[in-house]
Amino acid sequence: MKKTFIISAVLLYPAVSAQYCQPVFQYGSDSNMITRVTFGNINQNSPFQSGTTPVYEDFTSLSTDVQAGGNYTISVKGPSSTFPSDAVAFIDFNQNGSFNDAGESFYIGRLSAANPANAFTVTNTITIPANASLGTTRMRILKNSNTAAYSDPNAPSSITTACDASLRAGQAEDYSVNITGSNSVFPAPYCGDQNITTLTVSEISNVEFAGVTRSSTIDGSSATMEDFTSTIFNVNKENSYPISVTGGTHGQTTVSAYAYIDFNHNNAFEAEETFNVGYLDNSNPVSGTDSGTAAGIITIPATALSGQTRFRLVKAYESSSWMGTLENLPCPSGWFIGQVEDYTINILPAGLSTQEVLKESLKIYPNPTTGIVHIKTPDRLRKVEVFSLSGQKLSEGNSDMIDINRLVPGTYLMKVETENQKTTVHKIIKR
Repeated sequence: MKKTFIISAVLLYPAVSAQYCQPVFQYGSDSNMITRVTFGNINQNSPFQSGTTPVYEDFTSLSTDVQAGGNYTISVKGPSSTFPSDAVAFIDFNQNGSFNDAGESFYIGRLSAANPANAFTVTNTITIPANASLGTTRMRILKNSNTAAYSDPNAPSSITTACDASLRAGQAEDYSVNITGSNSVFPAPYCGDQNITTLTVSEISNVEFAGVTRSSTIDGSSATMEDFTSTIFNVNKENSYPISVTGGTHGQTTVSAYAYIDFNHNNAFEAEETFNVGYLDNSNPVSGTDSGTAAGIITIPATALSGQTRFRLVKAYESSSWMGTLENLPCPSGWFIGQVEDYTINILPAGLSTQEVLKESLKIYPNPTTGIVHIKTPDRLRKVEVFSLSGQKLSEGNSDMIDINRLVPGTYLMKVETENQKTTVHKIIKR
């Protein structure tokens, strides 16, 4: 089998040379400074002499090790003269020289008004993302007085960014954090199968997505959850990708396949991160069990965070009986018949995708069409599939002439696979 590798150039900028913004306070730090920070091995006491305390202090020579996926307690102490103060921590997890990316800020708490000798302490927990870039990066502790909180204890935080233009009185301190690899056991930090009470493993045998095919054996001996996170699907924002899932059905017609993608990198699968691939169709019987295929479409939203994140595929038997309701859920629990496979998906910026590049050597015409579509390619065709925009497979074949006369006018997706394992997806307009 011929494999095609695409190599991308990546520029790496060390955290030590990143240029971080500098905070500016309208009224300085007098009586509103930070006097102590504790986080991991960092335990820093700072002076609080009025008139001499700077609004920014560089303590990046102080560092602590944290582990990707771990939870760590952080405490900040400091006075507040007349108004309460907010304390926020920022950590540059992707080491891009900015604290403005999603998931890089943590509200620690609100400090009540007090003089330096009687200053209060606020404490909270910081979770290090499992996909945080490894190595040394910057942590900023920012404290700012909140005038609205003087009369309204429920007023929102006075800090929205690490260099907020409306900072009033307070201080910023920068530290270093060394992020090390996670020692958590798969599938952590994502949910596992620990809540299953009654289990029958019904295996997934084949997955095709984003030009990658991953096969596994149906032999009845597989685990409930399989770790294929070393398999990476490269996709682009605002692009659509057909997906097909093949696996055991045990003769049932209500075996569904769902894909779950953690687009916001928060270590959970939410409703808007769910894709219904469909029901397996019992189209490919396997000795000793039945096997079917479901096919759908996954569209990568423009709002998805870039970089690698978890892709979970769940195949599950769905029903409702005296034993309870069986559902396809990202975290299988209770009575479960099926299997889970976890992969890694690498989300790239919108633009020309790998599949779009491959289209340059393949021609489809006429498009728009009134009924007949021709395919011209230097490679031998292996399979041609036509899908609706909702992901329903409408036809399959291997001819270079596709008849879609029976389809109603509209837009469709055509997936073309050649013998050398190149897969492309094309939009077809039927008039």
